[in-house]
Amino acid sequence: MNLKRLWLQSRLLCLCLGGIFVCAGCEHRPLEMRQYEENIFVRVYYNENIRNVSFGFYDESKKKPEYSSPKMMRVMFFDNVSDKLVSERYLYDCGRDERGYYIQGKMNVPNGKYNMLAYNFDTNEIETRNNYSYRTISAYTNALSESEANRFFSSRGDDATNICRQPDHLFVAKVEEINIDKPIYYEAPDTIKNNTGTYPTAETIVKTYYLQFNIKGVEHVRSAVALISGMAGSKNMHSNEMIEDDVASIYFNLNNGKDKARTSDDIAVAYASFNTFGKLPDTEGYLDVTFEFKTIYNTVQTETFRITDIFETEMARENQWIIIDKVIEIIPPEDADTSGGMAPGVTDWEQIEGSITI
Repeated sequence: MNLKRLWLQSRLLCLCLGGIFVCAGCEHRPLEMRQYEENIFVRVYYNENIRNVSFGFYDESKKKPEYSSPKMMRVMFFDNVSDKLVSERYLYDCGRDERGYYIQGKMNVPNGKYNMLAYNFDTNEIETRNNYSYRTISAYTNALSESEANRFFSSRGDDATNICRQPDHLFVAKVEEINIDKPIYYEAPDTIKNNTGTYPTAETIVKTYYLQFNIKGVEHVRSAVALISGMAGSKNMHSNEMIEDDVASIYFNLNNGKDKARTSDDIAVAYASFNTFGKLPDTEGYLDVTFEFKTIYNTVQTETFRITDIFETEMARENQWIIIDKVIEIIPPEDADTSGGMAPGVTDWEQIEGSITI
């Protein structure tokens, strides 16, 4: 079972039990007790304008990626000099106003100088490491085991050794050079704001790309997946920089539909949206995408394209669209009965389920 999910379940149980005992013995605490209570108020807004998720679609008629607003936020205060974690808390109070969606709450932080880092803690796939250092904390996704990789992509090449799950959208906010100097007795907690005097905004450190190519003979396909190499396997959360020595390949399912640019009935389009920490620099001659089609005849057909140049086009840089101007033809076996099958763009082929029990 996912360790983060276990932690969340135990956390919620503790909150429920804690609420029972608090309500059973409520009392008014005098002012002199407030040095032990929450002395800091944090509110973080989330910029949910995500290209290819909430806007900037290549084709509005195509299936959109699923997205829901975060419901939990981890807030961490690191000592400004030692860089070490001093205080942290998980906040759940969500809301929305004219500025947008936010998560807020109170926490206790000792007097001192700090850098604050906050991020949504309810992702499904993302893990973090180096959690106790402000400048080295990073996000990553786990690699598939050999058996799991073979289940999803049976014909992967030798270069695709570190096949990772797609990262969720991870929203990160930071405020630096915070000076906390509360007296022992105080009337209200301090509010954390950035140097412009406003609440901080969390931005996603993950990109969503849209990929598309044309396909002939879609009626022969039962399912289709893609594997793209040359991606970053992790990212520094403080600097938003990719960790360049962590090279990964990412797999994802393909959808099928009609091509808006073509009128031929026998040409369909295969497409997908996929998430990544980014394309690593200096991957000239390395950035490949491999498509695997499992046919209704229990055969497998693979096609590989080098797409380094496509990633450098204005369409890819500005819009995060990877449009491969090729037609892949699915070839049925010579003895196959091709009288049946599905018409292009009418019925989706099967999706290989992405949930894996580890």
